[in-house]
Amino acid sequence: MGRESIGMAVRTCLALPLLLGPAMQATAQEQASSAPGVNPKDNITKTEFLYRYDSLDKGDHTQSLTLKYDRAFDARWGGNVEIPLVAYKGFGLDEAGLGDIQARVRYTGQAGNTSIILGAELVFPTATDDALGRGKYQFNPAVGAVFPLSKTSFVYLGYKHFASFAGDGDRPDINESQPRILAAYTSPAGWWILGDAKYTRSWETHAEQVDFDLELGKMVTPTTGIWTRIGTSALDSDRDASVLFGIRFIR
Repeated sequence: MGRESIGMAVRTCLALPLLLGPAMQATAQEQASSAPGVNPKDNITKTEFLYRYDSLDKGDHTQSLTLKYDRAFDARWGGNVEIPLVAYKGFGLDEAGLGDIQARVRYTGQAGNTSIILGAELVFPTATDDALGRGKYQFNPAVGAVFPLSKTSFVYLGYKHFASFAGDGDRPDINESQPRILAAYTSPAGWWILGDAKYTRSWETHAEQVDFDLELGKMVTPTTGIWTRIGTSALDSDRDASVLFGIRFIR
C-alpha cells in the first residue's frame, strides 16, 4: 500500500459518518446508542472474546484469542483488562502460549457536546515466549475526544504514547507515538460500520507504521453484539492483512 492509498484510506475513514448519517449536531444526552460499546466514550460493563488472524510477510502469521473485561466503576470512571493467548509461526519458530497482559483505567468527561477521554495503560511482560510479547513493562498514557456529528455518527481523535520502564534488558526499549482517528455510523436497527486509522512512530528505531481497519457489526440481542474487522498496514509494518471476529456481552 503506497502513500496515496494510505491517504485515501484515511479520507474514507473520515467520510464514513458523513456518507452514512446526517451531519447534524446532537448533545451527548441525545446520543443514546443502539450499539453500546462502539463509541469510545461508552462506559459500560462488558465481556468480550476476540479472535484475530494476522497474515505477515513471507507467509508468516500470528493468531490470538483474547478475553477482555470492562468494568464501569461509576458514571465517569472505568477500567479493563485484556488476557491474550497467542500463536506465532515464522522465521523458523512455531510458538504458542500466553501473551502480554494489559490493564487500563480511564476517565470520561464532558465539554459541551464533546466527550473528553483520559486513560492510562499498564502492560505486563507475561508472554511465555519472546515471540509472543515485547518483554517490557510499559506505562502508556492516552488522551482523546469524541465529536458527535449526529445522533448516529461520531469521529474520535486520540493520541497514545507507548513507553517501557523495566523488563528484559536484552529486548529493545519502547518509545512510540500513536495518533489515531475513528469514524463510525451506528444504525438505529443496531448495526454499525467503523473506520479506524492510526499512525505509529518509534523514536528508538525510527520505524513508521500506518494501520487501517474497517469494522462491521450487529447487536443480535439488546445485550449481545458480534462484529468482524478487516485491516492492512503499510510503511515499515510486516502485516499484510488481518481479520478479527468479536463477540460482546453487556451487563
